[in-house]
Amino acid sequence: MKPQSLPDPAAVPVTPMHVRPRRHQGRFVVGGYEHVLELSETATFIWRHIDGVRTVGELGALVAAEYDVAVDVAVADVAELIADLVAAGVMTIREPA
Repeated sequence: MKPQSLPDPAAVPVTPMHVRPRRHQGRFVVGGYEHVLELSETATFIWRHIDGVRTVGELGALVAAEYDVAVDVAVADVAELIADLVAAGVMTIREPA
C-alpha cells in the first residue's frame, strides 16, 4: 500500500489506544480494528521507539545511529513507514503546529 503523502519530519507519530503490538510465532505484529501487520526488524525498532513525543526526524536519527545509514535516508524511510502505518489504520500523526 502506497501512501499519498509523507509526514513532515517534525510530525509526531502516535499509537492509537485500540492498536496492540504482539509477538506471534517469533514475529512482531501490530493489529488494529481492521488490519494486522507483520513488521520487519527495522520497523519493529522504529515502533518500539514511538512514544508520542519523538518526531519522525528524531526517529530517523535513531535509525541512522542504530543501522549506520545516512540520517536523511533514515528519515525518509521512517516517514514512508509511518505513512504506511497511518494508511493501515494502526498509527496516527500529530502534525507540527
